[in-house]
Amino acid sequence: MPEFIVTIEADSAPQIVLGQIVFGGTVTALKLEKRKLVSVAELVAKYSLSDETIRTKCISINQGSNGKHLYDPDAADALLKNSKVRRGAKRKN
Repeated sequence: MPEFIVTIEADSAPQIVLGQIVFGGTVTALKLEKRKLVSVAELVAKYSLSDETIRTKCISINQGSNGKHLYDPDAADALLKNSKVRRGAKRKN
């Protein structure tokens, strides 16, 4: 019997169980793919920050070597999402 692979990307887990009939076939296995690490270049394109800024802010979650900086996308998103820091004194009106 041929095997067909269906990929689903979602924020929450889909409501599929083993043995369920989906699209005319029976579900025989469910696998969760391991999350791919992202590089500094991908984060620069997403957040439009400099690579040096991203490396310094995400130094605690670096999973690569010093030459190859790799980060978990969810952890990097949490650190870089709301990172607007204003310098200097507060403005007086």
